Amino acid sequence: MQLFAGLILLIAVICASASENEQNRNPRIVNGVNAQQTPYNAYVLYLNSANAGFFGGGSLISDRHVLTAAQNIQGFSRWEIGLGSTVFGQLVVQVSTQAITHPSFNSQNRANDIGVVILPSPIIFSAAIAAIALPQLNRQMPMENEEGMVVGFGFNTANGQTRSDFLKAAYQRVIGDNRCSGTYQVQIPNHFCAEDTVQRANVCNGDLGAGFTIQDRRIETLVGVASLITASCDSLTPTGYTRVSVYRQWIRDTTGV
Repeated sequence: MQLFAGLILLIAVICASASENEQNRNPRIVNGVNAQQTPYNAYVLYLNSANAGFFGGGSLISDRHVLTAAQNIQGFSRWEIGLGSTVFGQLVVQVSTQAITHPSFNSQNRANDIGVVILPSPIIFSAAIAAIALPQLNRQMPMENEEGMVVGFGFNTANGQTRSDFLKAAYQRVIGDNRCSGTYQVQIPNHFCAEDTVQRANVCNGDLGAGFTIQDRRIETLVGVASLITASCDSLTPTGYTRVSVYRQWIRDTTGV
């Protein structure tokens, strides 16, 4: 009788734990989890002259610069940058009217999909807001099968229409170049692709421009900018990223970082 009672208690604990994990996964970057504090993460609302636009992600790389996708910059004139929290309603916002896209950006095939939003005033770094490290010059990153993380406030379901109230994280592994270029017809090594074959976590609308980071010698380092997803954000197709290391010199020339 005591053994039976203990078994019932064990089953109850397991079920409660599973229920809690499921709650933590909803809402989400598709199949993602609640993100820990990520001081470099930037929410990017981009608007045109008619005050129409959309939102995406970015990464703080200095006290004045946010690295994002060029698609979040070209054709737009104002950027609202939210920093400093994993809760959307607690973000600290700066409004910028100055941004630079890579001069060879092609909006049709997303070639050279990288750009910089310039903040109107310097950010004071703290535990909640800080710049992310960039790859060293002339060092190509990441490598195939390397695991990284991407975070965002984007849609949390494939057919979602609203952003997440909480920052979500996905953990993906870099796949081979041939499969990447076969999926998106991108130029290698300017792009790379990554996926999660376990939880099927993936980037969705509202996350484009977000940073893909890896641990390089125990330092979190920005190596990718979310650039390409399928129209339905399906979790079976890898995400395409602009490879930051290819553009490291351009970033330095443009920002001094």
